[in-house]
Amino acid sequence: MSWEAGARRRARGAATAATAAAVAVAALGIGAASATAARAAPRRAAGVVLGPAGKAFYDPPPRLPAGRPGTLIWARPIEAPKGARAWKVLYKSTVVGGRAVAVSGLVIAPAGRAPRKGRPVVAWAHGTLGGARSCAPSMPGNPARDLTDYYTYSSPYTIDVGVPALTRMLRAGYVVTATDYQGLGTPGVHQYTVGATEAANVLDSVTAARALGSSVGAGANVVLLGWSQGGGAAIFAGQTSAAAASKGLRVRGIAALAPAANTAPDIEDRVAPGPTSSLSPSVTAVQELNLYRGLAAAYPELNVSDVVTAAGMAPLRALGNQCTIHLGDVIQELEVDPETFFRRPAPAAWRTRFEQNTAGNQTTVAPVLVIQGTADTVVNPNGTTQYVGRACGFRQPVQYSVYQGANHQTIPFAAQSEYVAWIADRFAGKSAPSNCPAP
Repeated sequence: MSWEAGARRRARGAATAATAAAVAVAALGIGAASATAARAAPRRAAGVVLGPAGKAFYDPPPRLPAGRPGTLIWARPIEAPKGARAWKVLYKSTVVGGRAVAVSGLVIAPAGRAPRKGRPVVAWAHGTLGGARSCAPSMPGNPARDLTDYYTYSSPYTIDVGVPALTRMLRAGYVVTATDYQGLGTPGVHQYTVGATEAANVLDSVTAARALGSSVGAGANVVLLGWSQGGGAAIFAGQTSAAAASKGLRVRGIAALAPAANTAPDIEDRVAPGPTSSLSPSVTAVQELNLYRGLAAAYPELNVSDVVTAAGMAPLRALGNQCTIHLGDVIQELEVDPETFFRRPAPAAWRTRFEQNTAGNQTTVAPVLVIQGTADTVVNPNGTTQYVGRACGFRQPVQYSVYQGANHQTIPFAAQSEYVAWIADRFAGKSAPSNCPAP
């Protein structure tokens, strides 16, 4: 190629990039942007910074911006379902203890003008995916979609991607947020099942959505919806009344699908055994390692060598670059006994943190819907029943629905009609059902 031809090609590429950037700024939905403005750094539309494309989106600036948790760092428009708009967002949040961190996620909203008082918001909290940055569910292509189950022949992904009932909720007029949680996507060790961290990440995703302004129209009324790890996260977010109120949010309900809500009894074998499969030993081991990794990152007094043996250190470290399904496959292929990874019983310092991160030891600020499948080999149904027993000890309504034959992967689909209707009723202000036993 001649120098002149190369120069012409580079010029065309620069013009295309500038045009694409201008379109992306305009697509933030907060005003038009020229190609000249798109080349400026940082690119903004009505105060919203256009985040970089690709993996660089997940690398926060060296110094986080001033502002409270939920402050939007930057956003970038992405592909959305028909009749909707979607953005990747990077926002300020906190971990246990209050340290500020950057967290990534998604905001999806119906197209068109929002009502004067704003749209209801469903804050989605995803299930266990791993401990590595690459396990963030907003990273794959076209993540703003109805939940795509990894365990299907049609899934193009290596993890579960999407939000269950997303298009139904958009048609109902809701804004949907979907946090990645701290440490997935963004730097730092993911504080897996640390209730205070996950609660903050979920609630702050709603504040970040509201910062996108009239193009989203997110209001103050929120229902929290979570599955597995996210079921526990949603419950903890619903237990943090002061945190929600301080963010100007009104939590109207918490829907938890097969929630990771029974940490201490489950890990200390204080629960009757539940269903198992041939994959259960490796799946359980990966979850336990992820829990130890997350708790040790959150609480400096904990020493992981007190609960993990030398044999378990390699798979523990692998959680820094492998998602849970990958690591589970490795353990199975190597034909190692996962029980050799652990020291039992855990010391008192660890047991204290297990208990602190077990849901149901305090009331929620709103009614709760708990949904569990009887054939779940990942979250023990007997553990979910224990959580419900604790939650019923307070005054909020708790509806516990059990689906015969449903397993961990099918429950978001099998129960969809129930939780979508329940969410609509919470936004409508109807009385919440409860099947807790009479006191």
